[in-house]
Amino acid sequence: MVVFLKKAKELVPKKTAKFFLHQHLSGFEKARPLALVHASELTRPGGFCPRYYALHDVTGQKPKDQWLSASERMTFQIGRDQEKNIVLWFADMGRAVCHWKCVACGSVHEFCLRPEKCKVCGTRKFDPKEVRFTSTKTGASCGVDMLLALGGPRLIPHEIKTMDKDQFKALQAPLAEHKWRTNLYLRIIAESDYPFASQIETSHGYILYTTKGGYGCADPEVKKWGLSDNFSPFKEFEIERKDADTKDLAKSAKVVKDFRDGKVGMPCGICSWPTSKRAAGCAIRKACFSGDYPPEYDWKDNGK
Repeated sequence: MVVFLKKAKELVPKKTAKFFLHQHLSGFEKARPLALVHASELTRPGGFCPRYYALHDVTGQKPKDQWLSASERMTFQIGRDQEKNIVLWFADMGRAVCHWKCVACGSVHEFCLRPEKCKVCGTRKFDPKEVRFTSTKTGASCGVDMLLALGGPRLIPHEIKTMDKDQFKALQAPLAEHKWRTNLYLRIIAESDYPFASQIETSHGYILYTTKGGYGCADPEVKKWGLSDNFSPFKEFEIERKDADTKDLAKSAKVVKDFRDGKVGMPCGICSWPTSKRAAGCAIRKACFSGDYPPEYDWKDNGK
């Protein structure tokens, strides 16, 4: 028996740093509340379903938390850290405008260049917080990664995206979803009643890509600027605002707003059958196809 227990113990791997990291990082990520219709939800592959939001409102059912593996959480954190670093570098240049949260007392200094010191406690260290906007027309909401003072009359919106080094090297144009979403952001900012929205350029913005590893790519543009670098870990693309391209996104977001404002009844969904692939993974499927909440508003104008 003693020999058996000894061998069994030997089969159990040691609890190393790697073990504790996996144990700590893998787990459920709290679901984002559905009080706002986020632009990132509107542009997800597969389409946006206003009925999903309406049914959560009337049933009180909360969205499901998402399981994240250690690899996924590590990947997301690397992206967040790189985004924060880029904003802080622009803050060092005196060009980044956002909300700034004091790391000591938590007070927030709204919509400004990074303060010299906290107006409450005097601390000189701050974390950047993205500026959020909500369209008064559609209710769609977005948070802008970075607003930059580049010498023009208005601040220029920038979205920051991180990529695997091989994907970054192959990148010749912005990814379709990123372009679509940034276009929608420009529209949302223009339609918001945010006090400082008039200070922001909404006819165009930029997507700034950066690599998660390596030197990036050989970049002759840097030489043309008279700089000494031969490689760049950054690629940027200008995005022009085209409301025609976001017309359907704005329309579907407005369905949720109109439902919550009492202007329309329960909207129809986008799944025809409860056995469809999308419906099978939907947390609200049971209520949706129960017959208890028949669709009253055909926002798709499909005659059904």
